[in-house]
Amino acid sequence: MDKVIVSGARLAARIGVSEQERAAAQELVVDVELETDTREAARTDDVRNAIDYAAVHALLAATAAARPRALVETLAADLAGAVLERFPARGVRVLVRKPGALRAHGADWAGVEITRRRDG
Repeated sequence: MDKVIVSGARLAARIGVSEQERAAAQELVVDVELETDTREAARTDDVRNAIDYAAVHALLAATAAARPRALVETLAADLAGAVLERFPARGVRVLVRKPGALRAHGADWAGVEITRRRDG
């Protein structure tokens, strides 16, 4: 299966378990892979037959900023659902990294990776 990939998207989101943590937007780093068939786009060389990765990024940013969330898991599920609703992908993998989550413990980031498919 072919993939359209957006890697390292920096998104602003109000996220965190405590109200204090959700008070201001934090930067998250998101990777998304959309499973799709790219043969028609390649054959025609026409963006109308492709998944526009700029539009994917815009949807990710809008979804992340739409409302506060306590959990990264919730954001990952919301991003996956939005992508599958808007684009003709068979499946989507979403990795959400929260760079500041465990910095005090010496970790570069903590996060969640999910995979969702149209068929369940």
